[in-house]
Amino acid sequence: MAYEAIIMEKEGKVGTLVMNRPEALNFLDPIMAQEIEVALGDFEKDEEIRAVVITGAGRAFCAGGDVKFMQQDRPVHELVRRMERVTGFIRAMLNLPKPIIASVNGPAIGAGCNIALAADFVVASEKATFGQVFSRIGLIPDCGGVYLLPRRVGMTKAKELVFTGRIVDAQEAERIGLVNRVVPAEALEEETRKMAEEMANGPTMALGIAKRLLNQSYESDLETILRAENSNQVMLRKAQDHREGVRAFFEKRKPEFKGR
Repeated sequence: MAYEAIIMEKEGKVGTLVMNRPEALNFLDPIMAQEIEVALGDFEKDEEIRAVVITGAGRAFCAGGDVKFMQQDRPVHELVRRMERVTGFIRAMLNLPKPIIASVNGPAIGAGCNIALAADFVVASEKATFGQVFSRIGLIPDCGGVYLLPRRVGMTKAKELVFTGRIVDAQEAERIGLVNRVVPAEALEEETRKMAEEMANGPTMALGIAKRLLNQSYESDLETILRAENSNQVMLRKAQDHREGVRAFFEKRKPEFKGR
């Protein structure tokens, strides 16, 4: 597929999605959203790809939705269709059974902030900024922000960020748990790559199952999770990666996982 709004790259075991509208700070619209969703589907089917990086071209990660589109009044059915088209890729990110690392190179504002939150890890440049600015234009967070933000920073801090629309710098974002790691701007690509390769070399079948169960844990009771843990653990005991991990333990070497 020829992409208009993103760049899709593969290098070794790592797939990369680049939001590619640098002149417009990588604003999100249905075209970009659908292209991300298609690319994630390709990465899911590609057995060679075992971790995914999402980042932005130019000086921004993603500065949110297209405010110019909001200038004109639109019929309700058009707005509903647009929202459904725009947010489908968030489900794809959360459901992808492979680790996703958001490499935040600059502003991650509005929907852009929530794209980062939908990743499993966020590595941020020291120049990155984050903001839930929806209240500034009389809206609520979308792209999963209402669901994802309190799970990262807690309900009290989430309400503060949503109600005020305040933009936070990378250091504060790390302090409140919104990002995993802040690195110098010039080291962002290298540090992101290290994390992606670490994930890609891990037992990715087990990591994918752990991701799914962790995402479900807030909506499930203990008994449901225990049953899911038990059934999946039995399945994983029969997997090649488990057997390799046990052999490597006794042979005192680093395991060579295959994701199977």
